[in-house]
Amino acid sequence: MNGRNEIVITQYRDRPILFYQSENRLYDLVVGERHQEEAPQVGDIYVGRVQNIVQNIRAVFVEIKEGVICYMPETECAGKKIRVGDDLVVQVKKAAVKTKQPVVTQAIELVGYYCVVTTQNSSKQISKKIGEEEKKRLQPLLEEFSEEEYGIVLRTNAAEAGLAVIREECERLVGELHSMMEHSRYRVCFSRLRKADPFYMPYIRSCRQEEYDRIITDIRTVYDDLQAQGVDKVQFYEDSSYPLEKLLGIGTKLQKVSEKRVWLKSGGNLVIEPTEALTVIDVNTGKAIDGKRSRETTFFKINCEAAKEVARQIRVRNISGIILVDFIDMKNKQNERQLFDLLQGELQKDKTRTSLIDITKLGLAEITRMKTRAPLWESFGN
Repeated sequence: MNGRNEIVITQYRDRPILFYQSENRLYDLVVGERHQEEAPQVGDIYVGRVQNIVQNIRAVFVEIKEGVICYMPETECAGKKIRVGDDLVVQVKKAAVKTKQPVVTQAIELVGYYCVVTTQNSSKQISKKIGEEEKKRLQPLLEEFSEEEYGIVLRTNAAEAGLAVIREECERLVGELHSMMEHSRYRVCFSRLRKADPFYMPYIRSCRQEEYDRIITDIRTVYDDLQAQGVDKVQFYEDSSYPLEKLLGIGTKLQKVSEKRVWLKSGGNLVIEPTEALTVIDVNTGKAIDGKRSRETTFFKINCEAAKEVARQIRVRNISGIILVDFIDMKNKQNERQLFDLLQGELQKDKTRTSLIDITKLGLAEITRMKTRAPLWESFGN
């Protein structure tokens, strides 16, 4: 395998999976469903019916399929007055997790490779991650849609892309959204207006082309779909005598990122403990104390290595919610600041919104990460 940075889509334990690896190390993992038709998927759009409104928690409960009740915060009602019995067009925003219901919204979004079209507002914007020169180039294109009632956001992938291909995608998604919203008025309750994109597409769309050398898959339908959507750098692996899963050692890699203890090159280690309320990650010196350096220097070195590994483990295990990291205590305040900056920089590489809140006086790093998918240990029953 020659690619230094690659996205792999294959099967593992009868589940479709996508993972991103760099230098043969896993960083991101997305697990698809065995039977995608059974449960609502993030991105599905339905005609639902309001079953209940609970004012004291400002919540609306919407049934989107027979027996499937979803939670919708009042803030997701797009400023509209909602009553029990109303039929609404809603989009699944978060999948069900354990006992928590799926979350839906009335702010419908269609996401493309270069743009997002939304019913939430009518503003026309360009991603903040795009430089000023590129914004000047793209602004006239957005002005072509100034009279459009739906909002349009140009994504980071629009940078350096041809105006014609961006315009074509904007026009296509705007037209699709108009058509869907118009026809929704004539569809019966519980109709699914639009099926979510395959599980791998949101991740691929979140990547800039320079972030990976190739996308490789041994699933023909996935390859054909990516080709049809014009995704670049896609390769099909055809050696049926030696599956891609075995070639890449996927089982071994996933086993390592499922273990409680993670060893560091320095001899230190992490202990990762998920609980109902939060996840605790403990950084230990392990075998790293050798007497050749001062304890402060050794602790700083281990903590820095641990910070990089913590960020990687959070991504690949898909740890969400509240995360507390117990670093080794250091007395040097400058070392603490450098550690904070290092950890913050590593967490910013995560495609899921992750925030480093603070490092407390006890040396605990407080991190929050948006819940988007089930964690790895739930996906494979670990």
